[in-house]
Amino acid sequence: MGLSELVTEETRDIRRLQAYGESLHRRRQERGITRIEIFRRTGVSMEEIAKAEMGELELSEEQKSRIAKFLRRQRIL
Repeated sequence: MGLSELVTEETRDIRRLQAYGESLHRRRQERGITRIEIFRRTGVSMEEIAKAEMGELELSEEQKSRIAKFLRRQRIL
C-alpha cells in the first residue's frame, strides 16, 4: 500500500469518526439527554462520549450498540 492510499484511508477514518460523533451529538441533543444520563444507562463514560462526539475516539461496537439502544428508547422532544 502506497503513501497516498494510507493518507486516503486515514482521511476516510477521520471523516467516519466525525460523522458518527456529529450524529451522536445531534440525536442526544434532540432528545434532551445529557452525557451523564447516557453514562448511567450504558456504562460508557462521559469522557468517552465527549471524545466520540468530537470525532476524537472510536467507541467499541458494544458501546455503540448500548448507546443506540438507549437513544432509540428515548422520545424526541
